[in-house]
Amino acid sequence: MGQGTKGSPRLTVVGSGNAARGGQGIWATLLDGTAATTVGGIVAGGFGIEALKSLMTGEGAGRWWFFLGCAAGFGLVVLGFWLRGQARRQVRVGIVVTAMDARRGLARARQLDQQAETFSRDTCSVTLKTDAEMSGDGTRDRNLIDRLADETLVAIMMAERLTPDASRINLIPTMPLNSAFWLGARLGYTHAREVTVHAIRQADGSPPYFPATSLRAVESTAEPLILERLEAVDGGDRTKVALALDLQGFGDQFSDQVVAACRQHGIGYVLRLRTATARLTENGETFTGVVEQTCRAWRAAPLPAEARTGDHAIFLSGPVAIAVALGARLASPERNKWTAFTFDSATSTYEPFPPTPAP
Repeated sequence: MGQGTKGSPRLTVVGSGNAARGGQGIWATLLDGTAATTVGGIVAGGFGIEALKSLMTGEGAGRWWFFLGCAAGFGLVVLGFWLRGQARRQVRVGIVVTAMDARRGLARARQLDQQAETFSRDTCSVTLKTDAEMSGDGTRDRNLIDRLADETLVAIMMAERLTPDASRINLIPTMPLNSAFWLGARLGYTHAREVTVHAIRQADGSPPYFPATSLRAVESTAEPLILERLEAVDGGDRTKVALALDLQGFGDQFSDQVVAACRQHGIGYVLRLRTATARLTENGETFTGVVEQTCRAWRAAPLPAEARTGDHAIFLSGPVAIAVALGARLASPERNKWTAFTFDSATSTYEPFPPTPAP
């Protein structure tokens, strides 16, 4: 399968030799059960033959030792098969998904894409990759992200077939936040295997990515965000409501820009959630807590019936992984009702995806 192009994302199978080479040697042989199975078979066979000889010849001396040795050999064989099953379940498949937007810096996008691929090759047994370059045309880019999501779904199905015993598939996305939300909405959350979305690590440390959250619903009581009161926007359409996530501690600057965008796009209500700090704690508990708390806040928001059944918007900031997970959880059942916004520093405005004309 070929490399993705500007107009046609394609799925590529990348051989992850780095992870495979790192696991070779005596230690890997011990961990994957090969040594235990081999030694156990030899021991069980040798002592079993001697035990049978003693029975056939009537020689009782040492007979129980032979049976004990045979049992120990069978025990090693059982241990080997158990270790082999454990090793197969620990196999990881990485899926790197990239949508490059030249308006936001093509060089930086390519750097992040290469970094994601390198991380996946170093940590996963198999890496699947799909990428594309956005054109700046709203309709084309929407179709592009749809096709990118379709390729990602194909990659997930391939991963399930390649590693039927693996417990987790690693998804590593790189793209603008509003596109990431739309990608997540297209992917959904009802997958047979757990799909873990990885986030880039902002603080110094290794590895550069960490498992941030899941496409599935996850039980979480963590509440890393501060929920503010539902606010009515003057002159807005009461059938339109927006979620606004300030995950970088921008405070009033974020709020003022969101309200201005709501007025521009005729949104009647806005529900804001914010962090108390400029950076989220970089672990799965916190990131999953953000996703689950946002979903709970949305479901419990005191919205009038016409707003609940009308058009929805979400103003995003922070990690791409959270945007993907929120798209999967919030928007997948009714994708065409949602519009995602992310801040465009070039124009100092919030950019919608899919594009919507302002009233």
